[in-house]
Amino acid sequence: MPRYFFDIDDGVRDVHDDEGVTFNDQESARKEAIVTLAELAKDILLDGNDHVFKAQVRDETGKRIYEAALTLRSAWDP
Repeated sequence: MPRYFFDIDDGVRDVHDDEGVTFNDQESARKEAIVTLAELAKDILLDGNDHVFKAQVRDETGKRIYEAALTLRSAWDP
C-alpha cells in the first residue's frame, strides 16, 4: 500500500509529517486530510474570530498531490 504524508498548518503550529500513513489509494488520503482539518477545528479553541486550517498531502516521492483548507469565521451579531 502506498504511504502518504500529511503536513498540517493550524495557524499556530506548522507540522511536517515524516512518518506518513498507508492508504489503499489517493482518495482515502484525501478524505483523511479533510477529516483531520474538521477535527482540528473542533478540538482547538481559538482566540479571535477567523482561522484557517491547512493540510497538504504528499506521496512517497515527496510530491504534493493534494491540498485542502478549512476557514472558520465567526462573529457575534451586533
